Amino acid sequence: MIKAKYVMCKRTAVLKNTSGREVVYKMMASGCPGIPVVNEESEVIGIISMCDILRAAKENGPEIDKITAEQIMSKAPITADRDTSLDDLAKIMFENSYAVIPIVKRKKLVGIVSAREIIDTYVEPHLYNTFEE
Repeated sequence: MIKAKYVMCKRTAVLKNTSGREVVYKMMASGCPGIPVVNEESEVIGIISMCDILRAAKENGPEIDKITAEQIMSKAPITADRDTSLDDLAKIMFENSYAVIPIVKRKKLVGIVSAREIIDTYVEPHLYNTFEE
């Protein structure tokens, strides 16, 4: 059983007052299809998907600078801890149409797992055999 802590991406997030344009740039730079929104204590308060960005860009165009991450984000996202199995994460993603799940430790963001990392473990399992318990 491979756990989230072995494949999660580095902690990438934005604060709720981050401008829409900055959110777009940060998401594109991270290469992830979603980005968590955190408060000042690094607690996850929302998540922004590529669909959320697309909707905001379509509705606001060049005015995307005037909206914030808090206005774009989906509130109360599902999170998981570092010991959650990738099979469980895949099930959550499939059942909820999620592409990213924030990984937390004591409510604080420590990383993210996207569908890409999970698919990689299914396609190249020999690269992850050392992690199985």
